[in-house]
Amino acid sequence: MADDKKNSPADFSELVTQWERNFNEFSNQIMGTPEFAKSMNQFQNMQMEYQKSFSDAMAQQLSSLNMPSRDDVVSMSEQLTQIDLRLSRIEKALDKSNADSAKPAAKRKAPARTRKPAPKDKAKGA
Repeated sequence: MADDKKNSPADFSELVTQWERNFNEFSNQIMGTPEFAKSMNQFQNMQMEYQKSFSDAMAQQLSSLNMPSRDDVVSMSEQLTQIDLRLSRIEKALDKSNADSAKPAAKRKAPARTRKPAPKDKAKGA
């Protein structure tokens, strides 16, 4: 029974919590040093250089295979977006034009009659 108390889940939980605290304290001490910051900066620079060289090599391979690169596809996508926008504006203009032409022409109003007809001469009629 004494062994059961030593290996209880509460003791294990306490052990893990203590380990996490110690590890966090150690990590904070290491990451707070200027050397760590310098090495991380160097690592990021190295990673960016690797990524650029890989991108250049891939673009060269695609070019030799006569295939478009990522930049080519992005450029083409932007051009297609602009064409879609223009077509959308043209369609709207055509729809509006068709709607206007489908409406019956409004009747022109006759000019207002402001002149009175000449009075009939009694002598002409007789």
